[in-house]
Amino acid sequence: MDTQIDDLVIALLQQLCAEDPLSLARANKALGIRRSQMERLLLFLGRSEMLGGLDYICQEEQGGRPVIRLTDKGKVLCAQMHAADK
Repeated sequence: MDTQIDDLVIALLQQLCAEDPLSLARANKALGIRRSQMERLLLFLGRSEMLGGLDYICQEEQGGRPVIRLTDKGKVLCAQMHAADK
């Protein structure tokens, strides 16, 4: 993974650590990236039977809007990130 992708992964996870669930539109706007880039991030950070993924986030609908949430594994990662910041 290149540095730009690394930075986007960290930024998205930090957003989710602060606000879970997070609307997909809000996350995309905050990161300032194209929808295709967001889709790649979601595949990488999510879980797919065919593609694998890290299983830190999941996608669902809430009130008719697509949102992303942390999985239990993602919540553990956020706790570790928070502890490392201290």
